[in-house]
Amino acid sequence: MKPLATIWILIYNNAKELEETVDSVCRQDYDAIEVILSDDCSREYDAELMERYAGKLRKRFADVRINHNEENLGTVAHINKVIGLSKGKYFISCCSGDRFCSTDTVSKIVSRMEAGKEKVLACRRADVYPDGKKKIRPPFWLGAALRFFPVQLLNYMIRRRNLLSGCCTFCSRAVFEKYGLHNTEYRLVEDYTYFVKLLQLGVRIGYAPLVVVEHGIGGVSTGKIHPLVLKDIERFREKLLEAPVKLDRKTIRFLEQDVEERKKNGDH
Repeated sequence: MKPLATIWILIYNNAKELEETVDSVCRQDYDAIEVILSDDCSREYDAELMERYAGKLRKRFADVRINHNEENLGTVAHINKVIGLSKGKYFISCCSGDRFCSTDTVSKIVSRMEAGKEKVLACRRADVYPDGKKKIRPPFWLGAALRFFPVQLLNYMIRRRNLLSGCCTFCSRAVFEKYGLHNTEYRLVEDYTYFVKLLQLGVRIGYAPLVVVEHGIGGVSTGKIHPLVLKDIERFREKLLEAPVKLDRKTIRFLEQDVEERKKNGDH
């Protein structure tokens, strides 16, 4: 029997972008899928529209459910809630507007995770800009860094930028059962904080050089930085200083300077 994969589709004020996402899910050649359409209290929630898309998905998959939050939880708590609603062995997250790149995307992800020892699998994505241009991320060297230099990668990600995006890095249920859910001290940033935590704990993160999803640029975590994302990152950096596990001196100094600069500017 094939292991069950949960695909959750997160929606917040962008249900009009659902059609391509739902179509790309319906085209998957993997049958053991449950789908959760989850709306985080969109301003103009359309229950009929959600039922229409759920009906389309039910023609392909047996287990399709709709979740609508009565209040806006933010990305972190929203994902935690959906994890609690899920039954799958593997979790594949996407947002309204994202599209799987091929019909065998889920098959490849599940096959790779079943074959490997790792419970977290990083892949690649195609960022799609409003003008139609695409850029493949993360960089090609991520796989080697995860395998041979995970501590150096950890420090790089703290000082420079996150390379493990939630839309193309997939987790098994076992990871959340062992290491806990996302930290709700943060509101919008779930992937960066969680994957840094896993790297600090020495969790092995696998890598497959597959471009699995086309990801539209323009959400709260892309483009101009959302103020709540900045607050999450600031809080996260302060937390890292409290327990600098596996952080080198350069990274610790970077975090100290960040806090000092904000104190100087009256932002702390």
